[in-house]
Amino acid sequence: MDKAGFKNLFDLHYSPLCNFAYRITGDLNQAEDVVQDVFVRLWDKRDQMDQERNIRSYIYTMVRNHALEIIRRQSLGSKINQELLYLQNDTEESPVEETEIEKIVILDQIYVSIRQLPPKCGEVFTLSKVNGLSYAQIAEHMDISIKTVENHMGKALKLLREMLNQSFNKH
Repeated sequence: MDKAGFKNLFDLHYSPLCNFAYRITGDLNQAEDVVQDVFVRLWDKRDQMDQERNIRSYIYTMVRNHALEIIRRQSLGSKINQELLYLQNDTEESPVEETEIEKIVILDQIYVSIRQLPPKCGEVFTLSKVNGLSYAQIAEHMDISIKTVENHMGKALKLLREMLNQSFNKH
């Protein structure tokens, strides 16, 4: 694999892989480190890689296994250890499936779109849909009226629909 091909591979997969690793580690910096480590390993082994192999599945599997290894080393308590045992028994040798990769790519596009919303719309959307706050709680938290919360949410949903439609129509 030449430098240009590797750069294209990196550019295409870096952000979704970071989100994937974040779902496992729960730490954005750690997730980015995991993905960077995997790409360094890939670059070091680029001459040994089987070009026929599904590189996407291979990279996601590497990221998952590396993230799990980091968590194992940290020994974050019995709950995480139990979940690790489940993940390890369920996925240690199996590759990451294409459907799971597609879900990760879609989630990544949603997160990217949310970050592109105007600040107030993005904050209202996140407080409602991610944090699960009611409109009344959001209004109190942001010191705005419930009607303003409704307007921001309406605008956020409209913009997200437009951004996601454009994004998925490109692919």
